[in-house]
Amino acid sequence: MKHQAVIERCGTEYTNAPRDMTQCERLTEQAVTVISGLRPSSARTSVMADAPGVDELRTKTEPTRPVTALQGERDVQARTILDQELQRVQKQHQGLVQEYKQGAPVKWASEQAAPHKYQDRVTALKAAIDRAERDIDSLQRELAHRPLAMKTLKP
Repeated sequence: MKHQAVIERCGTEYTNAPRDMTQCERLTEQAVTVISGLRPSSARTSVMADAPGVDELRTKTEPTRPVTALQGERDVQARTILDQELQRVQKQHQGLVQEYKQGAPVKWASEQAAPHKYQDRVTALKAAIDRAERDIDSLQRELAHRPLAMKTLKP
């Protein structure tokens, strides 16, 4: 059994090397319980490390799954939805950029007397353009991570 170092509480700090002993309080020793975790088998690790193709594009947290006809359909549907959303956001972005006119959109009649309304609209347009650009980037990243439609063999 290993001997634990003396632990001091100095305000909200817990340390075994206090700076000022006058502001510290010694804590009583407590039993430490160590729970060992599960370790992956070496065979499973080596198989996953050698996996080619689509698995290389997957994140570490995404599980490897077998490609079935049903999963293939879901992948195609997900990719179609992402494509449609990307086209919609790109069209929206194009409209916002045209309206923004490089920071000088056309003033509306209600904005002639209130310049702060015009400035607020310009700021809102710029924010909407930035948001659309971020959406486009994230949709393109998501599409890059989605597998292309694969032909699956029916049993």
